[in-house]
Amino acid sequence: MKTRAKEWIKRDYVQSFIICFIIACLALLPLVIKGKGFFVLTNDFNDQQIPFTIGLHNALLDGGFRGFSWDVDLGTSTIQAYSFYELGGPFFWFSMLFPANVFPYIVGWLFMLKFAFAGVTSCLYLRRFVNDSKWAVLGSVLYAFSGFSLINMLFYHFHDAIIFFPLMLIGLEIFKEKNDCRLFVFTIFLNCFINYFFFIGEVVFLVIYYLFRFASKDIKTLITDIIKCVGCGILGVAMAAFMFIPNIIYVKGNPRTGQFKGIIDMLHTTLADYMYILKSLLLPVETMTSVSVISEQNFSSHGMYMPLLGLVLVIVYVIRKRDWLSRIIVFCTIASFIPLLSDLFYLYSAAQMRWWYMFSLMVALASIRMLEDPDVQATKLGTRIYIIAIAAYVVLINILNALKVQDNEWIRLPIRFYAFVALAIIGAVATYKIVAKSADYYKTVFTNVCMFSLGLMLCTTYIYKTCDWMGYQAYKQKYDIAKELELPSQQYRLNNTMNLISMEAHVAGFTNQTSTNANSIIEFEDLFDYYHNVAGMPKNDVPGLAALLGGKYYLMYEESAGTVVAEYDTDLGKAYLMETGACPIGFAVDSYITLDELKSLPVNQRAIALMDSAVLAEEDITADIKADLTETKATDIDFDKSIDDYVVENTYGSVLGFTKDGHGMKCVTGYEQDTYVYFSVPYDEGWTATVDGTETEIIKSGGMMLIKVPSGNHNVEFSYYTPGLKLGLVVAALGWVAFIGMIIIFRRKKG
Repeated sequence: MKTRAKEWIKRDYVQSFIICFIIACLALLPLVIKGKGFFVLTNDFNDQQIPFTIGLHNALLDGGFRGFSWDVDLGTSTIQAYSFYELGGPFFWFSMLFPANVFPYIVGWLFMLKFAFAGVTSCLYLRRFVNDSKWAVLGSVLYAFSGFSLINMLFYHFHDAIIFFPLMLIGLEIFKEKNDCRLFVFTIFLNCFINYFFFIGEVVFLVIYYLFRFASKDIKTLITDIIKCVGCGILGVAMAAFMFIPNIIYVKGNPRTGQFKGIIDMLHTTLADYMYILKSLLLPVETMTSVSVISEQNFSSHGMYMPLLGLVLVIVYVIRKRDWLSRIIVFCTIASFIPLLSDLFYLYSAAQMRWWYMFSLMVALASIRMLEDPDVQATKLGTRIYIIAIAAYVVLINILNALKVQDNEWIRLPIRFYAFVALAIIGAVATYKIVAKSADYYKTVFTNVCMFSLGLMLCTTYIYKTCDWMGYQAYKQKYDIAKELELPSQQYRLNNTMNLISMEAHVAGFTNQTSTNANSIIEFEDLFDYYHNVAGMPKNDVPGLAALLGGKYYLMYEESAGTVVAEYDTDLGKAYLMETGACPIGFAVDSYITLDELKSLPVNQRAIALMDSAVLAEEDITADIKADLTETKATDIDFDKSIDDYVVENTYGSVLGFTKDGHGMKCVTGYEQDTYVYFSVPYDEGWTATVDGTETEIIKSGGMMLIKVPSGNHNVEFSYYTPGLKLGLVVAALGWVAFIGMIIIFRRKKG
């Protein structure tokens, strides 16, 4: 048994796992200990990664895959809201074994595992290209702790793509080597299922990889290969269709996607961008939240630096080798500076170098191949070129800073900047000295790479933690409150924009830190001339908007005037759940205002206008609506009437017995005459409304929903089923049948 264990530990990928886990553990454990097990970092990690994982956990238990999550902004499909984050992530599904609110206590350990598994998968890929797999273990550390991995610690879910992408390359390699496409198809499915956004970029890279590595000059062979690869891709995507199709439908209607600006405009970028890309290629990574040069913050994924080695051996490889790998590296380097090529990876949807983890894998491969087959003179030349490039960059940025070019402060934190410059140069010199020292230098270079990796990760986590806009105690206070929080009435929302509160408490709120909220929410926000890529509209910035949307409840952390609904004891003192006047989520309307009329009003009056009349686009105004509702002009609205008066009127017209869950919402109506009811719930084609079991039309009202109910007492029910999911399930079932059939046929042929 002991012999077997020793043999197992000696395996290259097991060593990669253990070493990468130890490095990540040493870097993250101080934060785990400091938080007494409760792991937080800063910014988006605290505001999105933790709440979204808890929110997804709650949403799945509430409504399943097909359901509607009331916790994401004003409400969004569970698949649409969470697929970009963790819905397909294996580490998320592992976390489902624990209660949702336990996640902050296990996320630090899961993060360590992510770094470890990135080492495993990259080792499995890299070992195909070296004679001694010990170099693959070294390369796995370079990849797992590359600049891309460290800067993106803020985005915990990005590491799923870092882990599973190498498997797709392995699948392609085996397919070409043995004409066996089984693993290739499965890894396509796996990456597509895990994250559709990163998968798109991986497909683009796969095409580039194939063209440089395998493309044949024989046209017939090339066409045959392309047909086979496309067939594998179609089958793999089909197997993941139950996730992919609903998300494609969602993305097609999202204005955040497809921002192609024209060929000429996308051949160049700004001087600041060029300088930032150069810095990210040459120097150790900093953090998104605090940058020493060019800009104060940058939430793009610019990070490439290989621990200790930098680009020294990559430069050597490109100079010495003229093969497929060097051509890929040259292409990726050039593409980084040309938006037309860089943004292609994500179909011109703000790529932000989110594809650099694939570039990093190629850089790690080139580095270990040069270490295994060293060339002292070439390494000396590469070291000189790298150091000269760093020196030139330092001179250039100092000139830009001295001349105040573009009125920019180009050097913001000089001590940190020059520390990273020194670190890069020291690493480059050390690399050359190690290579030049002797033929047997593996232990030396490996030890130094591990030490650099640990040091850089500790530095990154430290800077991230010092940039935390909310201290640990304040964050923990809100977390503890959310565990206990319940709203007295389901027909109202929590007027709080912090994801943590709404998602952990699993209540409807105004969460606004997400890039995957419903498309109809964007349409609603357009009523107020608001648009942002990742942040929802602050609902308290426009008079009456919070009241219109049912923001009845809010939290206070000190005693103040108002009605107290509940009290919470925390380590920082008492907190109070308060209530104020707000319109219910469903209330009667007797008039409408056209979109053009609403837009003619100042933004600060538009929410009040919506409390008076439902907004309708001209094309949605039917003869029945004209006959049933009074048309309101902008000049007809009484702005002297207080918001509280409008709230009282709409509360009087409220639906009764309102309840909601992940499958939809229910209520009872009892109006004296046929009435239109406005629901401040985002419209979606997945909604079906019935009155006493009979389907009724849903009218889109500025991104929200309006239905007509007859007089008398009636049961109204809205059911939600994610658009495209049924089709996706059918396609996925056919895909899996075809895949299983392919496996059976392959085995019979082999047998």
